[in-house]
Amino acid sequence: LEGYLFPATYSFDKSLDAKSILTIMVNRMKQELERYGVAKKDWHKTLTFASIVQREARLTDDFYKVSRVFKNRLDINMALQSCATASYGVGEFSIIVTNRILNDDNPYNTYKYPGLPLGPIAAPGSVALDATLHPVDGSWLYFVTWNLKTGETIFSNTYAEHQAGIVKWDQWMAENPGWDE
Repeated sequence: LEGYLFPATYSFDKSLDAKSILTIMVNRMKQELERYGVAKKDWHKTLTFASIVQREARLTDDFYKVSRVFKNRLDINMALQSCATASYGVGEFSIIVTNRILNDDNPYNTYKYPGLPLGPIAAPGSVALDATLHPVDGSWLYFVTWNLKTGETIFSNTYAEHQAGIVKWDQWMAENPGWDE
């Protein structure tokens, strides 16, 4: 059910069983996909893409930029290289993604396998769905969230620019201990 349960605040009758509750949440996701005009044949792909955007973006405007980065990468057959997918594939969620995670041979590891992973890694909300379907214009191929307190993210066109963003993130991490635990 990963990715198919719409994240929202629900009020359930206490008499409902788990299956009924899950059905309501899945139906709510279907309503959202229909609201955006996503063809049923594209639901899985859309939810997979949107789930990655959901896990990678922090600020609302950045959802649309993260979506653009991943679309740009897919358009040129560049690996997505999403830390969120790699860590999901090993059953972890960590701000620091180790070489063990990046080198793990699992089907969600978009560092090892091209294209989208086999399915969603999270429950995408409305903003992630909208961003997936309507990314902003841009030529970015990289991003790094350099300030974990504010969610500020640097979007880059070149690998050299991205490396400079990583240096800024490394500096922030050194000045803000405890975020890597």
